[in-house]
Amino acid sequence: MPHLAANKRRIPKLITIMTLLILLLSNVSRAEESVWEYEMQPGDNIWKIAHELLTDWRSWQEVERLNNVNNDRLMAAGTILRIPTSMIQRRQARIQLIEVSGPVTLISAADKSEKSLTDQTLQEGDLIKTGSNASALLKFEDNTQILLNAESEFVINQASIIGSNRNVIDINVLLKAGEAEIRANPAQSPGSRFVIETPSAFATTRGTVYRIRADKTQTAAEVTQGRIDVANTLGSTKVRQKFGTLTTKNSAPQKPKRLLVAPAVPTIKTIHYLPARLSWNEITGAVSYRSQLSDQEEFSRIILDNLGKPAKLNIPASLKDGQYWLRVKAADANGLQGLESLQSFTIDARPFPPSIQSPRPKDPVYTGKTTFVWTQPEEAKEYRFELSSEDDFTSLTHPASILNDQQLTTSIAKAGVYFWRVTSINAEGKVGPRGHINQITVRPTPATPDLREPTTSKTELGFSWKEDETATHYQIQLANNKDFSKIIADKEVSTAEATLKKPASGTYFMRVRGFDSDNYAGSWSSTQKIEVPVDSYMPAIIWSTLALIILL
Repeated sequence: MPHLAANKRRIPKLITIMTLLILLLSNVSRAEESVWEYEMQPGDNIWKIAHELLTDWRSWQEVERLNNVNNDRLMAAGTILRIPTSMIQRRQARIQLIEVSGPVTLISAADKSEKSLTDQTLQEGDLIKTGSNASALLKFEDNTQILLNAESEFVINQASIIGSNRNVIDINVLLKAGEAEIRANPAQSPGSRFVIETPSAFATTRGTVYRIRADKTQTAAEVTQGRIDVANTLGSTKVRQKFGTLTTKNSAPQKPKRLLVAPAVPTIKTIHYLPARLSWNEITGAVSYRSQLSDQEEFSRIILDNLGKPAKLNIPASLKDGQYWLRVKAADANGLQGLESLQSFTIDARPFPPSIQSPRPKDPVYTGKTTFVWTQPEEAKEYRFELSSEDDFTSLTHPASILNDQQLTTSIAKAGVYFWRVTSINAEGKVGPRGHINQITVRPTPATPDLREPTTSKTELGFSWKEDETATHYQIQLANNKDFSKIIADKEVSTAEATLKKPASGTYFMRVRGFDSDNYAGSWSSTQKIEVPVDSYMPAIIWSTLALIILL
C-alpha cells in the first residue's frame, strides 16, 4: 500500500514533465520552421490578428507564447510579430505581365518550358529574362509594379495574400542579374512586405520607389521615394530618399551616399529630321550618363536605353513618328545613378526627305536644260520639286511640281545662284518635312558646247544631304542590299556631299552618318534607294544577236 501511494504521487509529476517536454519540442519545431513577420499597426492586438490572419484563430495563445507576449494590449505599433508560416492563412497573389518591349522570355515554373512572353498571368517560381534593349512590366495584386530593364534575369519566389479581410501582401523576388525599377505597395497597405534578393544582398520595404541593379558580385540600390533596408549576412543599412548604397559580395552594405542631381535637358518640341542628337548639361561628379526613351509617360516600357560617357543621345531613324519621353540621370564613379530629369517630345519625320544626287553645289551647271536627280526614301510615293532664286522659296523659278519619279528636267534661262529642294509625300498623301536646300550656281552657256561637263559622269555617282551643324565629318556607305551586309563603297568626307565610283547598273542603297568634334558617331540616316541605269543597251543587243545566229 505504501508503494501504491508513492506511485500515485509520482504520476502528476510525470504528467507535468511530459507536458513540458511536449511544449519544449513543439517550440523547438516552431523555431526551426520558417516564420512570417508582421508589423503591428495602431489598434492591433493578437486576438484581432488571429481572427484575420491565421488559419485557426484559436492559435492566438501559441502566437503569444512564441513571441513572449504577456499583455498584447501594451504592444506598441511597429512591433514585429513572428508567426510560423504554417499558421498563416494565405493564397497566391495575382501577378500580371502588362507591358513587353523587345525580346522577353519566360521559363515556366510549372513545366520548365521556355517561351516568348506576351500579356499573361504569372506564377510563383516563374523565371523571366529580358534581352538587349528590352523591358517587361509586372504588376502584383496590390498594384506593386516592377519594371525589368534590358538583359535582366528575374525569379518570382513568392507572392501571397495574407489573411481573409486585409489586403496584406507578402512578396519575395530574386534579381539574379540586371536591373529592376520598383514601386512597392503604393497604397501603403498596413502589414504588407516586399523583399528583393540579389546574389550579394537583399532589400526590404513596405512602400517605396527605388532601383536595384545587380550582378554576381555587386548590388546597387537607389531610392527616389521613401526608404528601404539593405542587408546581407554581414550587416545592414537604411537608405532614405535621394540616397543610394553599394553592396559587394562578402562585404556589408556601404554607408549611403547622396545621389547626383538630375541633368537639365533643354526643351524639345518636335523632331522633323532623323537621325537626331539630343544633349544636356554635364553634372559635377558624373563619369557617365544613362538615357532612356519610352513612348509612355509613366515609362511602363523602355524602347531605347543608353549608358555612355558623352552627355548626349542619338535618336535613330528607326523610331516611328509619335510622342516620346526622355529621362536622363548621371552616374558617379561608383556606378550609382542619380536623380532623373524627364522631357517629352514628338517625332514627325515621315516620309523622310530624299538625298540629292545631282546637281550638287560644286557641279558645273549651265543655262539651258538641267536634270535634277534624287534618291527614293522609304514610304515616299511622290515628290514635290521646288526651284527658286531665293533661299526662302518665296517665289519659284519653276512651278512646284508633284512627281512620281526621282528626277526632273527643266530649263533655266538666266545665269545666277539658285536653290532647289525635294519633299516626299507618302501613299496616304502626308507631306513629310521639307527637303534640305541645295544651292547651285548656273553659269552662262559657253560658246563651245564641248566645255559643258555632266553633273554625274559615266564613272561616278554624286550625293549630297542635309548638313549636320554638329558634324565635323561624315561616313557614307553604298550597298546592294537593304541590311548593308554587302557594302560596295564606304567613304569618309568632310562636307555634306560625296562622290563614289559608279557601280554596274542595278538597284543600290545609300546611308550616311555624321561624327562630331568628340568623334561621337551619330545614328545612320534612313536607307535610300538608288537606281543606276544601263549606260548602253548596244552590248546586250550585240550579244543577243550573236546568240540567235548561233542557234540558227
